[in-house]
Amino acid sequence: MPFLDPAWLIYLGAGLMLLAYAIRDELRLRTLIIVSTFVYIAYYYAVDGGPLWEAIVTSLLMVAVNFWVLGQIALERTTLRLSDDEKRLFDAFETLTPGQFRRILKLAHWRRADDPNGTVLTREDEPSGALFYVFDGIISVEKRGHRFRLPEGNFVGEVGFVLNRKTTTTSVAPEGVTYVEWDADALRKLGRQRPALGNALNALLTRDLAKKLTASYRPDDALPPDRETVELLEAAE
Repeated sequence: MPFLDPAWLIYLGAGLMLLAYAIRDELRLRTLIIVSTFVYIAYYYAVDGGPLWEAIVTSLLMVAVNFWVLGQIALERTTLRLSDDEKRLFDAFETLTPGQFRRILKLAHWRRADDPNGTVLTREDEPSGALFYVFDGIISVEKRGHRFRLPEGNFVGEVGFVLNRKTTTTSVAPEGVTYVEWDADALRKLGRQRPALGNALNALLTRDLAKKLTASYRPDDALPPDRETVELLEAAE
């Protein structure tokens, strides 16, 4: 019967391929290319004188490559394979795509303050070669003679990173606090290599910086100092 002629598979496969090339979204484009290729494989199998194994094997290789690219696209767009802690950290980088965040994550060092006297993150009016994010716990901060506590969910050292100058605070992480650290030069290099990522990161940190600068001497979410805050900051001096 005419409608069972395998030649119709060629027209169907070609139609799907043309439709794929008309789509700008790469995920949909790759998906349609895979479907189209399977239609071609069906033709190579059913055609008179077939199966055409050389064409089938070649097409399967094309399918495999496209499946690999689809996996990369999924990682760029979703938080698949991120741990719960990494997903929580991703929430702080709201201007970045999942793919951009994964590149930032490769440069991240997860730390846990283990010094009973506190771990100094930054010193006021001194250069800092790192950017920090308080992941779990409360750190002690001194700025222009004012002391306070800064809870988790805050960046530290963003002034030095964004403006490339000395830091404006002394910050100390008490024992047990978990924080994430990035080498500032490595982040800047990544931003130069990937301008879209660099712009997104600078937008995030600039917004965080502006929020802190428009506040008084301390951020809105800062906490009053306690005895431990005073002792840690005095020890850091």
